[in-house]
Amino acid sequence: MLKKSKGLKSRLIELKKFDITDIKGSSSDKIKRIIPKVFKTVRKAIAGYKKELAELPKEIQTVPKEFWMEIEEKAAILGIDLIGYAPIDDKLMFEEDHIGGIEVLYQNAIVLGMEMDYDAIDTAPDPPAGVESMNIYAELGEATNKLTNFIRSKGYRAIACHPLGGPILYPAMAVKAGLGQIGTQGLLITKKFGPRQRLSLIAVNISPLPEKIEVKFEIEAYCQKCKRCALMCPVNAIYDEPIVNENGTVTRIDGENCIQYFYETTGCSVCIKECPFHKIGYKAMYYSRL
Repeated sequence: MLKKSKGLKSRLIELKKFDITDIKGSSSDKIKRIIPKVFKTVRKAIAGYKKELAELPKEIQTVPKEFWMEIEEKAAILGIDLIGYAPIDDKLMFEEDHIGGIEVLYQNAIVLGMEMDYDAIDTAPDPPAGVESMNIYAELGEATNKLTNFIRSKGYRAIACHPLGGPILYPAMAVKAGLGQIGTQGLLITKKFGPRQRLSLIAVNISPLPEKIEVKFEIEAYCQKCKRCALMCPVNAIYDEPIVNENGTVTRIDGENCIQYFYETTGCSVCIKECPFHKIGYKAMYYSRL
């Protein structure tokens, strides 16, 4: 029933390193409200996880099909834009969740996504983009906690995994859940929002999951020809060719270069801004000739 990491290493995200001293005006006021909310939603997720582990379930719980309709209706009310389902892949779990301290997950996952504001992201790497990036960490974190509590109120076991950091590779799990594909910059690209979303996950002790509807969605050919995100990255952090690791995971960015600029700009987002799937959308890209 419980899944544990097979040794995948995670990168430490240090919240105190985000530099907000140079953010002025309305963006400054917003970020000063947002950062405490990020911390608050992280603390709530940690508290919920500890409560879950106090008494482990003895068996996997079953649910009727109608249950998933309730989940999706509640998710929409909470402002969640994307939802999908997949079994937890323990090869994608991190050995250490530096933010939430999650060590084990239930066997199935509800993968969640929330759109970031188009106009704000279009200012990247200026403050409005970074502020929006942090804002969605806070908003999706809160929505994830609330949806987890809703599941628990129905008598089922659930673990909330906050969008900042997390115990598992969210983009790879989102692909397994049928939400999209991974782009050159290592982000999930969806038909609806391109790379313009943040992801979270709820691990549930529930079976069976809804049947996944396979949707034709192909971006690899476009990404191989485009490479705009790599060309426009301010710190050259995106590899021209991805590295396939021994454990089967794929590394697409130089994490050291990326995270430092991420701290400096409170969220960067240039690779999202420059992606054609953000600029003109999937349908236009599908019919275009790169």
